[in-house]
Amino acid sequence: MQVTAWVALTEASIDAGCMEVIPGSHKLGQLDHAERANAKHNLLSRGQTITVDFDRSQTAFMPVSAGQFSLHHTRLVHNSRPNRTDDRRIGLGLSYIPTEVRCTSKTRLSAMLVRGTDAHGNFDDEPRPQVDFGDAERTAHADAVARFRASNAEQIRRYEPSP
Repeated sequence: MQVTAWVALTEASIDAGCMEVIPGSHKLGQLDHAERANAKHNLLSRGQTITVDFDRSQTAFMPVSAGQFSLHHTRLVHNSRPNRTDDRRIGLGLSYIPTEVRCTSKTRLSAMLVRGTDAHGNFDDEPRPQVDFGDAERTAHADAVARFRASNAEQIRRYEPSP
């Protein structure tokens, strides 16, 4: 099972644009995505959006207060609406996956083992930080982000229509 923890660092009420989900949609499997870089109301880095039809009639909101968190299957269809409050909505998403999971992109990703042993070697081990904001820590972070972005771009290209 793949689980994402979304940790609220500020209030994430319905008015602030908390996560909206379609319960049970994780059972649909991985849905096709595409980039919509010019999407007017999409704040994701490249406007990523699901490109296949699915039932949107049974959504549920997941409001959380600062310091609370929500847990959901990584493949759960989710979004957040605009923040209509005068305060920021800030959160941190952490994905937990079993070691047998592998990324299908050619770009090799890194991950941090949080418990157990890794008998599969599908990810490069991320070094644990030794100091806050150290040179090695910043370099490791920049490398992990660059790999993630390269892999994400590669995955998105898989779903682009053929010319």
